[in-house]
Amino acid sequence: DDADVHQVTKLALRDVKVDGRGLRFVSAYSTKEAREILRDSPTFPLVLLDVVMETEDAGLQVVKFIRGELKDNLCRIILRTGQPGSAPERDIIQQYEINDYKAKNELTADRLFTTVTATVRNFLAVSRIEGARKGLESIIDASASVFQLQSLESFARGILEQLSQILAPKSGESTS
Repeated sequence: DDADVHQVTKLALRDVKVDGRGLRFVSAYSTKEAREILRDSPTFPLVLLDVVMETEDAGLQVVKFIRGELKDNLCRIILRTGQPGSAPERDIIQQYEINDYKAKNELTADRLFTTVTATVRNFLAVSRIEGARKGLESIIDASASVFQLQSLESFARGILEQLSQILAPKSGESTS
């Protein structure tokens, strides 16, 4: 977005804390710069994204980049536009995997505060759920390995017992 919008956003959100932590802002002023920052950084909890930048759909291309190329489904994306007619909300919400859509003129300091706070909390909750899901997957995978190992051990023990009975000398036979 424009540098002025970045400054106003930072000013409006300067004292916001979510779960006792302040916000850190990273600004991009073009699609290319946004892609570079997103590619080179860990997951961002929230991206405030203008729809219209260098082109009428540049922001939508960044959404496709985040969800498609980066495969980042955790990042919460809020599209902001000063030209809602050029990217109608209903169409955008249905076609793109975004989390909210706001006209710039409706984002007062209080609404921006509420939207950002709720969205970052949502990101934290989804991240915790994703972490728990991955932890459960690890436990399930480890359990399967343990059961396979135990089954393999039982199988090998059974084979050895059968082989020892087959190869064991019969009573009265010499072992030499």
